[in-house]
Amino acid sequence: MAAALAASDIYPAVRRFLLETGLARTLKGFEKETAAGDDAEAVGPGKKVAKAIRKIELTAACQLVVGDSAVALAASDIYPAVARFLLENGLARTLKAFEKETAAGDDAEAVGPGKKVAKAIRKMELTAACQLMLEERAKKRKLGGEEAVAATEAEEPPKKRKREAEAEAQPEPVAEVPKELSKKEKKQKEQQEKSSGIPFSRVDHSKWMATIKDDRLIDNTHLAKQKFGGSGGGDSWGDSAAADMLKVKGKGFRKEMAKKKRSSWRGGGEIDQGCNSIRLADSSDDE
Repeated sequence: MAAALAASDIYPAVRRFLLETGLARTLKGFEKETAAGDDAEAVGPGKKVAKAIRKIELTAACQLVVGDSAVALAASDIYPAVARFLLENGLARTLKAFEKETAAGDDAEAVGPGKKVAKAIRKMELTAACQLMLEERAKKRKLGGEEAVAATEAEEPPKKRKREAEAEAQPEPVAEVPKELSKKEKKQKEQQEKSSGIPFSRVDHSKWMATIKDDRLIDNTHLAKQKFGGSGGGDSWGDSAAADMLKVKGKGFRKEMAKKKRSSWRGGGEIDQGCNSIRLADSSDDE
């Protein structure tokens, strides 16, 4: 590691140690004094190094400095080194809470697997231990070379490669066969295809209009008697009643119709008693 670490650079590693060892009060005081809780991303000489520091375990770093593989250090074994770090960095409140929770200030002599190792731990600097661990990791990555990189890629493939592999593994979509519609579905589809604004009708008007050959049958109004009737004069009495009844609908039509049925109502003119029917062709006439 080219750049030397400062004490503030390893705050995330210390914070992780306090969190993992369950020293809640010490952690709370540490975050207040160092603002590690809010500015954790900003701490460190660079993003890459800061990320590596956050992953460092102080116990493992101290184990690397001691170098005695026969003696496995526990988290409580490095309490004196942590206490020294807090003292040297002026974190008095954190140190006070740490000593209360771990009794590191009173039982410092008793901590450690042995006198020699305990003495080395008390003199140890956590910053230097973290620096050494980062350098060792860098050496391992360099020695591993392409094989280490290939192994890492095999274990954790990139998201893009993973998506491509999944896309290749998926079978090609089979062309969907059009589903045969039922009578009900066909009817609904026809109704949807019809343009809006056309009123519903059970009778095909255009079909039956094409069968009419006599023009007199097309006009179904009351005034058609005057044009096509046999009497010629039309029905003046009925014309007056029709004029009134065409103005109303529903309940009003029934009311107006009841008026016209009364004997007291008098229309204009006389009731036409002539024949105004239209003779239709019969099947016997065709023979």
